[in-house]
Amino acid sequence: MSGPRCGMAALKEALESARPLQLEGLVECLLRQYRSLDRGGAAEGPTTREKLLCPGCGGFLRDPVTAHCGHTYCWPCLRGEPRKRCRVCQGDMGCPPRRTCVLLRQLVDRCVPGIRGWQHRDIAELLSAGQHQEALHTIRLAMDTDPNDLILRVYRAESYAALFEFGEAHKELDFVLSKQRNWPEVYFRKAKILQDTGHLYESLTTYLQCLAVDEEFTSAITEIEKILRDFLSPAPGTVDGILKALEITPLPNLPMKPFVLGSDNKETSYHLQTNLEQDEVLPKPLMSLSSSGLHRTQSAHALHCDEGAKRVDSLKRVSSEPLLSSQESGALLKRKLSLTEQDANLWEDGRKKHIRHEGSEDLSMLLADPSVLQSLIDGSDFECSLCMRLFYEPVTTPCGHTFCKKCLERCLDHTPQCPLCKQSLTEYLAHRIYNVTYLLEELINQYLPEELSERKRLHEEETFELSNLTKNVPIFVCTMAYPTVPCPLHVFEPRYRLMIRRCMETGTKQFGMCISDPENSFADYGCMLEIRNVHFLPDGRSVVDTIGGKRFFVLKRGMHDGYCTADIEYLTDTQVEEEELQQLRGLHDAVYAQACRWFQNLRYKFRSQILYHFGSMPEREDNIQVSPSGPAWCWWLLAVLPVDPRYQLSVLSMRSLKERLLKIQHILTCFSRDQSK
Repeated sequence: MSGPRCGMAALKEALESARPLQLEGLVECLLRQYRSLDRGGAAEGPTTREKLLCPGCGGFLRDPVTAHCGHTYCWPCLRGEPRKRCRVCQGDMGCPPRRTCVLLRQLVDRCVPGIRGWQHRDIAELLSAGQHQEALHTIRLAMDTDPNDLILRVYRAESYAALFEFGEAHKELDFVLSKQRNWPEVYFRKAKILQDTGHLYESLTTYLQCLAVDEEFTSAITEIEKILRDFLSPAPGTVDGILKALEITPLPNLPMKPFVLGSDNKETSYHLQTNLEQDEVLPKPLMSLSSSGLHRTQSAHALHCDEGAKRVDSLKRVSSEPLLSSQESGALLKRKLSLTEQDANLWEDGRKKHIRHEGSEDLSMLLADPSVLQSLIDGSDFECSLCMRLFYEPVTTPCGHTFCKKCLERCLDHTPQCPLCKQSLTEYLAHRIYNVTYLLEELINQYLPEELSERKRLHEEETFELSNLTKNVPIFVCTMAYPTVPCPLHVFEPRYRLMIRRCMETGTKQFGMCISDPENSFADYGCMLEIRNVHFLPDGRSVVDTIGGKRFFVLKRGMHDGYCTADIEYLTDTQVEEEELQQLRGLHDAVYAQACRWFQNLRYKFRSQILYHFGSMPEREDNIQVSPSGPAWCWWLLAVLPVDPRYQLSVLSMRSLKERLLKIQHILTCFSRDQSK
């Protein structure tokens, strides 16, 4: 007996010392154990995704919404419990709400005219407003149009649960799961009902099924932790009673009869046990554990019953009545979205009922034979409204409009608003993550291959032209730049935002820097800058970290999309022979020593500022002709000397190291005299 007693003592200690911080590991352990049992294979899903099918519910994209990651879901799948991770790519879904993708909405309407995506939003509004009876009527009418819509059954389950018809709610959810087994939101809804009605074991198992499908479903993790906290952290006075009850009676497990698809028994009961029946089954020590889960349901049920038998009968009649006449539905349904009279008459006219079934027939044909889309897709529908060409890397904004990625970026350079509807895209711009809308890209690849091939050819030609570092080189007209010397830039003008982005996209990461010239727009000589890093600010501005590269001479000037360009020729120092090289080394060493003395004699304040902005002076090089632009210290010194830019430009243009050293020596001599005074 010592063994069991020691075990009970250990369990008692564990119950009394359990802490919420320990629940995370326990949830992971339970999930691993559940997956090892492979109960029902809830995590199994389709290996391929059909076009125009929602990756969340597997249904038709009646109301397509493109998430932040670029994958498209139907709007009801993003309602309610928000997803944090995409089911397809596990990427960030972004913050809802997002509007319907206009382009995909038009394609859906053309493919299946009978499908009305706005019905889902109407029903959702009724549910949010607590008008569950009217929601049920609307759902019944909508299911006449598309009886295979599983979203409508989920909505009906939500309505039944709100009207305390829990058995009917479970019946609807079980039917949905029999059709779509990898739908975590449905598992969560089912588990939530079980939890609220006191069926904690069934609720815990269903939450684990939800996590087996989507381990990032944080709401399920939170609810599991609540259940475990109730079990593992009871009041200290009830621990002994719980342990005694565990020795005699197992923990409460109140099974529900599952729904079996195709069952002939039409009188299958789905009624849960009443609160009184549960009180008789549960031992008193265990009643305290489940009381927290039942408290809200009991209070709501008692309040509901106090309204009278007439109120209860009316609820039962509404939840069990199969259909309503058009007059009754018109009296109960209060739509918030306006409809045209033609749509309303079509909806209410019984003689045109067969028209409502055309949507289901077209949908079945479309899903059975995707080639039907070929005759419905028109290339003009997939043209960007900004460049008037076929979409290349289509991106859908939160407001639902689609543009080429590069076209959208160019517009956001000027103003953080949608080019079509003028909705603010400030937050969208701040993240600067423009993910391609995968569904549109797949449709273009499959149904418009020739047009896409031509569009790619044009894009490659433009990219090749922009990546040429001798022809039409982009020129930033701003300040003096020197080889090997860092040159940080604050880019805020739209034309230069575009220029910097193109330099990054082409892979060259280089552009020319010249000072302005009153006569020729910019100077004849300049220096190439290589981009080392770009830091984008939330408002679209950027801080660009660059370093100087080769010097160049301007052969021809031009303009492209607002910024200057030039055909250039690179400059290199003239090499000298051995005899002249010895004299050049002597001059080089003398000027280097003079430069070091000048820098050391500067005031501490000036010396500190130079070191902060330009870094330390480069070391003296042994081979002074190894670099095509000469020793690096010369350019560092020229950058820190307070000399007129025109004088600096004359030094930059020199191809002789000897002449450049003599110029620097002359400047240092002048500044040394001023220091001595």
